Amino acid sequence: MRNVLRFVDLQSGLLCFLFLVCLAHSAAECGVIYVDNRAGNNALNGIAPKIVSGKNGPVKTIKRALEYARPGDKIILINNEIPYHESIALSGKRFSGIGQEMFTILGNGATISGAIPVPQNGWKQLKEGLWKVTPFRKGYFNLYLDGKTLPEYRPETDQEVKLTDIPSGNWAVYKGSIYYRELKNQFPPNEVFSLAGMSVGLSLVDVEGVQISDVTFENFRIDGINVHDRCKNIILENVTSTGNGRCGLAVNGTSQVEVIDSKLIDNRIEDLLITEQGVANLKQTKLGKKATLTP
Repeated sequence: MRNVLRFVDLQSGLLCFLFLVCLAHSAAECGVIYVDNRAGNNALNGIAPKIVSGKNGPVKTIKRALEYARPGDKIILINNEIPYHESIALSGKRFSGIGQEMFTILGNGATISGAIPVPQNGWKQLKEGLWKVTPFRKGYFNLYLDGKTLPEYRPETDQEVKLTDIPSGNWAVYKGSIYYRELKNQFPPNEVFSLAGMSVGLSLVDVEGVQISDVTFENFRIDGINVHDRCKNIILENVTSTGNGRCGLAVNGTSQVEVIDSKLIDNRIEDLLITEQGVANLKQTKLGKKATLTP
């Protein structure tokens, strides 16, 4: 009987040792993937910040980096002062931390933008300096000039917008279209107008141990950041979410998020929206509007 017990103890100890070895090996393999939207190339492997030789060098898109990524990896964005025009979606164990290693996206001050340009032929000229553009997707809207959010005209009550009341330099939503009244000597088709186009800047679902740092999410049609459900140990540090069509950060379901030294400001409807059992722990974070809690 003693021999049987010793054999069981030996087997258990061996299994624990093998598990720890595998865990240490996995942690050691956590890598770094570099993204450069100017000099990068998606044919490269992403293991170096600059093109070195052969296939060693940064990829061009965050999407490509995510195709390479494994649990616990770090994605580092090169900041060229040129926005990354793409969305990020993290879902499941592959985009979670492993052991002590967080799955990390480090922005180095880069901007991730959901804006899409208004083409010259997208404008329709009306009377008295009024112009109309109709977005393909409805529901949430925003209008920008040179990347900056333009003031929106809204009646003080829930009354329908009167187009004649829109001030110069302002826009309003009416029956699924955006109406903009030009400034003096302004011709909108010749200027750099854009709309909130892509839906969500960063979406997370069923992930654990994720850190997003030093990056701005702006000008997305719905949310800058949406933490859908079943997300734990999520850290947003030095993150700005601004100019989005619905809100800067939405925390939903049973998700838990820590927001540190960040800014959730100047979003169209909400800066911070918490639904169901979501939890957002804010530390030294600026809110432009009071957080909204809904069941």
